[in-house]
Amino acid sequence: MGVVAEDEREVRRRCRRALGVTTLGLMLVLVNATSLNLALPALSASFRVPAATADWFLVAFMLSNTASILVFSRISDMLGRRTIYLTGLACFTVISLLCAFAPNASTLIVLRVLQGIAAATTVTNTTAILTDVFPPDRLVHGLSLNITAASIAQMIGPALGGLLVTVADWRALFLVNVPIGILAVVLGSRLLPTIPRARGPRERFDVAGALLSSTGLAVLLFGINRIGPWGAADPRVPAAIVLGVALLVAFVLVERRISAPLLDLRLLQRPGRGQAYAAAFFNSFCRAGVVVLVGLHQQMVEHRTALEAGVVVMPLALVMMLCAPLSARLSLRWSARTLSSFGALLVVAGIVGLAGQLAVPGSPLLLMALCLGLIGAGTGLFTAPNTGSIMAGVGSDQRAVANGIRSMLFNSAQAAGTAVALLILTGWLGSSGVASYAANADDPAVRLGFAVAAITMGVAAFAGLVMSLARGGPWRAR
Repeated sequence: MGVVAEDEREVRRRCRRALGVTTLGLMLVLVNATSLNLALPALSASFRVPAATADWFLVAFMLSNTASILVFSRISDMLGRRTIYLTGLACFTVISLLCAFAPNASTLIVLRVLQGIAAATTVTNTTAILTDVFPPDRLVHGLSLNITAASIAQMIGPALGGLLVTVADWRALFLVNVPIGILAVVLGSRLLPTIPRARGPRERFDVAGALLSSTGLAVLLFGINRIGPWGAADPRVPAAIVLGVALLVAFVLVERRISAPLLDLRLLQRPGRGQAYAAAFFNSFCRAGVVVLVGLHQQMVEHRTALEAGVVVMPLALVMMLCAPLSARLSLRWSARTLSSFGALLVVAGIVGLAGQLAVPGSPLLLMALCLGLIGAGTGLFTAPNTGSIMAGVGSDQRAVANGIRSMLFNSAQAAGTAVALLILTGWLGSSGVASYAANADDPAVRLGFAVAAITMGVAAFAGLVMSLARGGPWRAR
């Protein structure tokens, strides 16, 4: 009995250490990503660049991060998750320091590309490391705590970004990463266990798949983003979009024909899993766009500071954090289809209400907080059950791949949702004679532009609801 109790204590100790270290790294990346949303006006003014250029401070990070996830998922499986995780986290910290001293907009955009690539190692390996360390009967609990921490990071990010921009300047958003990153690397090197790789012949890395997937996604999102500044009639825009789609189609064809693909397409063949992946994509898409739109609306239209705008956005992540643990308890009685679909319905209702608030001058903050709270509650109820349905039935040798697909879709949706929301908004701003996010604009046409962009996010949320319902299965838990 004493040996069993000692083994149990050791298991718990390893789990706590892995959860603490990976949560710190994940929160560092997520806080950095969300805090910069409210710094666009400050960055635009500091570098004296138009809105279309300032967008790339956000889009460059998300684009490179998304394009790198599948690549590092495969590399981590081949070389070891711990090594890749710690190396990427150290690079992220160093690049953050360089970002703070960027002399011009072009340099900062290049550094954000590199920062996004480094962050991909954290996004890719967090869930995989927890799966390595946690016993199967405790994995769901560990992942739920990780999701809660991610929600906290999303809540802290905008508020911290607004605070630092208000009391200091945008450089503080990157400098604050340095001590936290150093701490995360030191703790990780001491506390994360080394998991031996599976024995057997070493598989070849899918170079063709890596190049096609990363390049195709980058080119596609580049084309979408350039519609605003270049115009849809510019031949470079459809050329980039068509080329990106063609590269992604070629990627799928290559993956179907090789024995060790970067993306195992067989994971999508299980009934309901493809719909769950699609539902997750649309949920992330609409939520990313909403956060950017509300933050900019509060500063440009309502003339609030970046700190005040961060506080306004906070209810979304706060309610999401509170509802995430609730979904775990409800899952004992209700199926993933029921909980995820009900959560998706709340997101649709919240975005529709929010669109109306963005179009009305002087809309009460209480109503806006209620709409954002609905979106947060819906996302909190949606995420854990939907993730569980994706991972259900996945063998231990494919969990990293399954999570890589989920992470890639999540980040693709974040990048696409932000790009589409800003694309629609910059189009309306341009027609109203507003060229920079640093400008104050309370023209009715500008308000309508914010509302139209929000409605577009609502359409994406409805698509997520349809996909969640389409997965099939029972309404009650079996």
